[in-house]
Amino acid sequence: MSKLLEGLAPLPRATLSEQVAKQLAARIVAGDWKAGEKLPSEAELCKAFHVGRSSLREALTSLAFIGLIRVRAGGGSYVAEQPSTYYTSAWLSTGTLNNEKALQDFMEARMILECEIISLCAERITDEELRELDELVSRMHELAGNPDEYWKLDLAFHLALGTAAKNEVLTNILKDVREQMRDLISKSLLLREGIELALVQHARMVEALRQHNPVKARAEMLSHLQNFQRGYRVLMEEAARQ
Repeated sequence: MSKLLEGLAPLPRATLSEQVAKQLAARIVAGDWKAGEKLPSEAELCKAFHVGRSSLREALTSLAFIGLIRVRAGGGSYVAEQPSTYYTSAWLSTGTLNNEKALQDFMEARMILECEIISLCAERITDEELRELDELVSRMHELAGNPDEYWKLDLAFHLALGTAAKNEVLTNILKDVREQMRDLISKSLLLREGIELALVQHARMVEALRQHNPVKARAEMLSHLQNFQRGYRVLMEEAARQ
């Protein structure tokens, strides 16, 4: 096992992946692993943190989402070659969701709201609405290299789900929170790694909707939102240390 990982204590089970993400982020920011350097293997990290592979992979996904690492399929995880935008700017202190309580409240509301919305979508979505979502995902792929335009499509995707749920009350609530969603989405997708992960997650959501499978659709949305929440919390903790 890498000497950098020795002496780590077991983590509380309730927040395993988030705590792993925070500890790894702190080590990376401190320079324990340099830009471009490969992290220890999954087996080593699991042993060091006393966690299973699923918790570790959730943590790595969160760090990739915020651009701190790059995960190569079958090739391990590497520290991003360039410093993350998040650690070289003051944007965390400029938004409305700039403290733990505000973020927790908003994400709880969003998880309840959007998981219910996509579950209804799976039962009620039409072929035309599926084609609209396919078109949005296709345009996201085309504009993946243009974050300023991409986040607008990401927001449109989530609002389209609200329309497809065919519940006017839920749709109106979703529209009411779209300004905060715009703030979070635009900031979470500043980096290519976050965009690529979001594209995969959106495609999985659409496939679950195509199958008219509400359980799968809900699970995909929950995973998507949890990945983002973990990543954002890592950013807040590191910002508080600086």
